[in-house]
Amino acid sequence: MHLRRDRSLANNTKQTQTSGNILMEHPKQNLATRLLTGLHRASRRSYDVSPAFRIGIGIGLIVLLGLIFAAIDLKSDLSHLKITVLSGPKDGEDYALTALLAGEAKRSGGMIVNRATAGAAANLAGLAGAEAARTTLFALVPDGLDLPKSERLVLAARLPRTRTLFLLGPKADAVHYFSDLAGMRIGIGPAGSATALFGREVFGSNLLKELNLALSEHSFTEQLDGLKQGQLDLGLFVMDTDAPSIEQAMRASLQLASFDNAEAVAARIPALKVATLYRGHFDQLRLLPQTNKKVFQVDLLLLANARVARSQAVAMLVLLDTAFKGFIEVNRNTPNRTGLREVADLKPFLINGGPSVLDEYAPRLMDFMPPANLLHFAVAISLLFNGLTFWHRFRLWRIDVNRLQVENLAFDLFGHHYTVKEIAQLTPRPGEFHEVEQALLNGLIRRTQALRQQARRYSVSFVAPMGAEIYYRHQETLIDEQLQSLRQFRARLQRLDSGVEAGFDG
Repeated sequence: MHLRRDRSLANNTKQTQTSGNILMEHPKQNLATRLLTGLHRASRRSYDVSPAFRIGIGIGLIVLLGLIFAAIDLKSDLSHLKITVLSGPKDGEDYALTALLAGEAKRSGGMIVNRATAGAAANLAGLAGAEAARTTLFALVPDGLDLPKSERLVLAARLPRTRTLFLLGPKADAVHYFSDLAGMRIGIGPAGSATALFGREVFGSNLLKELNLALSEHSFTEQLDGLKQGQLDLGLFVMDTDAPSIEQAMRASLQLASFDNAEAVAARIPALKVATLYRGHFDQLRLLPQTNKKVFQVDLLLLANARVARSQAVAMLVLLDTAFKGFIEVNRNTPNRTGLREVADLKPFLINGGPSVLDEYAPRLMDFMPPANLLHFAVAISLLFNGLTFWHRFRLWRIDVNRLQVENLAFDLFGHHYTVKEIAQLTPRPGEFHEVEQALLNGLIRRTQALRQQARRYSVSFVAPMGAEIYYRHQETLIDEQLQSLRQFRARLQRLDSGVEAGFDG
């Protein structure tokens, strides 16, 4: 057998050559120490992922996929809509409008709780209060009010519904300009209502202070009775243009004030719009009103608390678009001058002309992954897969490094002029391999077996990309050749030792 030790040890040993065999004749302590140290280091360098980590990653992926599939709804409806709307008094128009929306939501599988309040002031206080942090709240208020500057309030939408400011009185036909109101007693509706808030803002402003107006708050019934009995000169009502109560008041001989310079007033207050009620609008036979009347109108706004979930906001927008014709056009064409920021989902809804595919079929998913974050999510997924690919390449590199280490250790034992296949063909001679060399050979075989098992585990790991198993198979082939050569040599060595012992026994 030809055995070649490392050439660096040649100066410290005495070599004997017999029939082309080069053998070591002195104790091989340095070589043994070197080989054992190499085996120890190679055995420590295992970069496998622990089973607990793999199980944790697997469970995490399963849970994530489960949440995603649970959030996907293949049926496009509003079953996820569950909100509360602060509307107004139960006998008011806003409460009736909210009831209409609640019925439409119920037909689509959603739920709207119609909560009656004292009016617009209570609605605004409810949205800005602590309750808004625990409940998904919306509220109806007319545009043009002095809204509180609160970060808790956002503009959800502008409804294609208007509220008209009616100024009624027994002698209201004589009113053509604000100067005609001097000294008048004016009722401005119930306390806390949108009517009262408008009355204070318009008639209680510093511009009209010199008119010495007497403002008082009354329920609508009391206000109408006060006008009929002469206790009030004028009464302000904020209602729908075709409200039956206004028509009844006109039939009861109350007149409607009209401002000839209404356009000039609206130019100073952007929320106001000027509309004309033509002669006979309420009664074409009695011609009520008897002349064309210019009145002010304001849009009806839907406000929300700032923490409203995306799924709830979009679902409400879908409901409003279904219930009101022209909803998208009104919101597209009307600038936001309320001083409140819009809900983040309004503009994308208007640009797309409706909800996105994800908002429609995976609304819950959008609550914690808005479209604005999808790019970040895509980047994170890309980084994850790139990281897995890097880890796969790193582990493949480490397998190759460890294989070469074991191979070099084998060459240190047998000689660097041999190949792995040639080692399998070597024939040991008696006395060439002592206990130290045999222990080293067994250590090389154990390390090669462990390396082969490691390569097999890596090849079936989820880290290995699809199709990359071939690289691990190649490493397994090289390791198998190395393991087979070492095993074959050890088998010959064991047979030689058995023969020698048998000769001694004989």
